[in-house]
Amino acid sequence: MALFDFLKKKKIEESIDESIPAFKDKGQDHQEDVEAISGEGIDDIDLVKGFGTIQVGSFNTFYRSYINKSFENERMRILGYRQMAATSEIADVIEDAVNETTQEDDEGKLLTLEITDNKLSKNKNMSKNIFDEFNNLFYNNIDIIDHIWDMVRTYFIDGRVYYERIINSNNPKEGIIGIKKLPSETMDYLYEAKTGKITQYFQYLTPRTKKPLTIEEAEADKSIIVFNPEQIGFINYGIYGRTRHEILGFLEKARIPYNQLKLLETSVIIYRIVRSPERFVFRIDTGNMPKDKALKFVEKIKSKFSKKQSYDPSTGRLTHEPEILSLLENFFLPQSADGRGSTIETVGGDAKGFTELDDIYYFARKLFRSIKYPMSRVVAGQENRQADIMFGGSQTSEIQRDEVKWSKFLERQQKRFCKEFNDLFLLHLEFRGLKKEYELNKNSFNVHMNSPSHYKEQMEQNFLESRFNNYTTLSGNSEFSKVYLMKKYLRWNDDEIEENVKLKQKDKDLGFDEEGGY
Repeated sequence: MALFDFLKKKKIEESIDESIPAFKDKGQDHQEDVEAISGEGIDDIDLVKGFGTIQVGSFNTFYRSYINKSFENERMRILGYRQMAATSEIADVIEDAVNETTQEDDEGKLLTLEITDNKLSKNKNMSKNIFDEFNNLFYNNIDIIDHIWDMVRTYFIDGRVYYERIINSNNPKEGIIGIKKLPSETMDYLYEAKTGKITQYFQYLTPRTKKPLTIEEAEADKSIIVFNPEQIGFINYGIYGRTRHEILGFLEKARIPYNQLKLLETSVIIYRIVRSPERFVFRIDTGNMPKDKALKFVEKIKSKFSKKQSYDPSTGRLTHEPEILSLLENFFLPQSADGRGSTIETVGGDAKGFTELDDIYYFARKLFRSIKYPMSRVVAGQENRQADIMFGGSQTSEIQRDEVKWSKFLERQQKRFCKEFNDLFLLHLEFRGLKKEYELNKNSFNVHMNSPSHYKEQMEQNFLESRFNNYTTLSGNSEFSKVYLMKKYLRWNDDEIEENVKLKQKDKDLGFDEEGGY
């Protein structure tokens, strides 16, 4: 980086203020219309039966037991999701989901812009300015390629992702100059019960024992950063619990299968390791010793030879810690004088238990289904069969149904990000002054992400082949009009048919024969 650019960037960063007034009242178009058509909704406070009838004391109890607890529950929910995402099965699913959601096209682009406003699209100068601003924002200022993978991964794990929209407070007309992802577990917000609109975002800098009820209370607390609503980009999974503070993420449905699988794997390992090893049986000659002395003598011998090994489920390792379940114990038995002489025998183990894992496979498949992962991608050995081909079976035209469902699911998640990026771009244009100049709104353009799969193109190709085969079969029959067949099976309109006739004539003029050669 050149020295001038470095100093300029450093100066901009120093001018950034977390509570930037330039964000205030930005992006508020149509808010009055939204409030006019919104339903009543449910506020947090309405969930407490009988509140408002037993005075202030009940509110303090409600505040301690519900409002503060609600944020703590969300924080623990996020940490629980992260613990689940650390397991190999779920980690692989999330990596596949993120990779497919953030695919680049042949030109290395992640996002594309479509101008939907007819007036805007017909004006070449205005369209060029909009496209230039789009590319400058996402590929220069934000560098979306560096940020998007981490943002989407956080979204799939936490069920939400927050980021700060950064501007130069000394010169807001530069627009959005960058974004900064914020830790989900530190973020909170206030919202209107009637509209569901978030009115303020908070970031807690220290562990919270008390949640602010008002913006004024938050601003007075130095351990809380208060953000204007348009200053924060917020994307969540869109499924809520009792209130809009309770966000149920992508991994929520996997909680029960995950816990079942984890518990079963631990119990199976302990049980089968206990049963599988071969043990020694030591028969110690105690001569004519009394019973109590014989037992003490055996314990003395045992202490010399015994070495316990235990299984620690938290690490998956064998350990010698006595407090963990003992696995490999030898047997020391006193032998009376009648037996005469010490002997060593073996008690055979049962190692075949490790080949009988159908119960593990059942819960593993249940876990994958809970997070919508295509079963055709799951290890084939679980079901003792060959792996399904992802696209195509015995015929190339076949597409696995679960692959289509998975792709459609990822497309829905992409739409959430595209909606957020649409709003971000409109806000950037507002700072730049182009929103007012060009009379833009959120319906003037759409931001798109690349399709996570090529199944649509493959299906369209299959349909095209079928239509072409039908046309070819019927076009040799004199009872049918070729123009009619072109419209019905090739789905050409009159202009395309006429264009085809003209180009066929041009082929003849250039010397091409009917088969395309000279």
